Amino acid sequence: MMVSCGRMAISENSGPVICAWCEAELKRGNLKSPLAHGICLACMAAAAGDPIEDLSHLPPDLLDALPFGAIQLAGDGTIIAYNRSESALSGLSPEAVIGKNFFRDVAPCTSVTEFGGQFEALRAKGENGRAKMRFLFKFARGAKLVEIVMVYRAATDTSTLLVKLALSEPKL
Repeated sequence: MMVSCGRMAISENSGPVICAWCEAELKRGNLKSPLAHGICLACMAAAAGDPIEDLSHLPPDLLDALPFGAIQLAGDGTIIAYNRSESALSGLSPEAVIGKNFFRDVAPCTSVTEFGGQFEALRAKGENGRAKMRFLFKFARGAKLVEIVMVYRAATDTSTLLVKLALSEPKL
């Protein structure tokens, strides 16, 4: 369950919480409870002003406030949320991609072991998890090397992809 305090998103998870990007400890918790992933203040910068303790229940206004791309996927790969930063990075509007399968319809180049395989491996474990990678997207307007953190939440069978531009090159 999610509790909202102003703009702050706090999880009622009794387990420990770590930052999805830098792995900093956000909250100590009962080690017998599942590990949760959020975003610390340093990684969040000034976007929300408070740390995020649960990416899987992030309200749309906070998702759009993130200073990097964010895509939320259902267990089958269907896009359920897509923020403004990701739209600016990819050139695709949220309206054009929400409801479509990320791996098949939106970014078929990600249906490789290095990306789609990571998604499936996280789900197969059946517990909350995180994977970090770099991936090269090749667009007609140029290539973009991005850093991606993939966070899986077992209780909801959802994943959040956090996407940060590492390098943009018109002729990569």
